[in-house]
This record gives sequence, C-alpha cells and structure tokens, in this order.
Amino acid sequence: MANLPLYVALRRTIDAALMTPELLLEHLRWMVRQEAQGTIFASGPFDQPGRPRGAVGGLTVLRVDDEDAARRLLADDPFIRSGAVDFELRRWILMEGSPDLQVRLSGQPAADR
Repeated sequence: MANLPLYVALRRTIDAALMTPELLLEHLRWMVRQEAQGTIFASGPFDQPGRPRGAVGGLTVLRVDDEDAARRLLADDPFIRSGAVDFELRRWILMEGSPDLQVRLSGQPAADR
C-alpha cells in the first residue's frame, strides 16, 4: 500500500462571468508552473453535458506537505484570486493504484476536439 498523503481541492465555479479567456490563460500558465514544480499531481475540469467545460468546477490533487501549504498554493491560483472559483479541501491518502510512468499533460499542444 502506498500510504501517500495528498490534498484534493474540489473546485466550484461561483462566477463564470469572471472566467475570461485572459484569466483562463493565466490560470493554465499557473497550473503548468505548479505541475513542473511537482505540486500538482493531477487536475482538470468537471465535464457536464450541455454546459461549457469547467462551468461546474473541477478537481485538483496537490502534492504538498500539509493543509496550510495546500491553502496557500490554491490562494495563488488566478481563478481563485479573481473570485471566479472557490474550493473545498480534503486530505486524501493514496493507497492503491499502479502508476508506473510519468506523462506531462499540460506541456503538450491542445488537440482540436
């Protein structure tokens, strides 16, 4: 068993009108930096049919030392700083799984979907 402590931020969109293309770009650049530094384990928006991607929020798994570090890190996210998004934070213990390779998702060009 891995017994790896992580923090899960359940993100909730509270003001979608604030989510301009410029703010989205700033948020994505912030995410890429955090991933490169190793503090973001995984992240992405929820997908709800009939609504724009991320309109209901998303989920971010953080690799940090403690809850205070997680809250400080999230407070720096442009989406959260702007008031467009808030979050609920939970400590999560990763026990099972079989990760055996590293793939950087955010450093790749976006594919047309």
